[in-house]
Amino acid sequence: MKQIFFYLFIGSVLLAKAQDIDIYKKNVNTNFELPQISQQMSYQEFKTLSTNLRMQDIGIAMIFPGHVHFKIGEKKMGYYILGARLTGYLGMIYMSSKNQSVYKTVFYDNTTGNVDISPTDKIISYGSILLVGGSFLFDWIHGKYKLEEKQTKIRYKYAKKKLNAGFSFIEMNKNIYPGLNFKYTF
Repeated sequence: MKQIFFYLFIGSVLLAKAQDIDIYKKNVNTNFELPQISQQMSYQEFKTLSTNLRMQDIGIAMIFPGHVHFKIGEKKMGYYILGARLTGYLGMIYMSSKNQSVYKTVFYDNTTGNVDISPTDKIISYGSILLVGGSFLFDWIHGKYKLEEKQTKIRYKYAKKKLNAGFSFIEMNKNIYPGLNFKYTF
């Protein structure tokens, strides 16, 4: 239990002091350039469109479950992730209350073949690790996917759409026929 609080404290100190790292460099600084905003666009759509997930958000998502989904406005999924991670932590607390750590249950059992560990304790230990790690990965990967999907829908909704109609001649079998062409661009 003391280890969990120690790691949370160290992680929060590192996040507070660390600089945000960009893996993908941008050519334009979006904080100072004002984009063309459609008159029909709501504030929430503009906020979603200008949201970026950065490396700093990975660190915050490690400490605060569901951070990415809360940031992009998916609160229901954020609470599900929070519940899954807390369930994993409860399993770890339960194992430590029995004077068995999850680490000992998983690693010592596999390396030494210890038969003193009950199957229930193994299930709780492996389940706790999967819930904590899986909820973090799901938060990051699914949150990034949902953000990109929302941004694409907003861009498509407000993109300038044009229908061009024209008159042309079509050549078929050495004959020339008049024709109409339509071109839809967005």
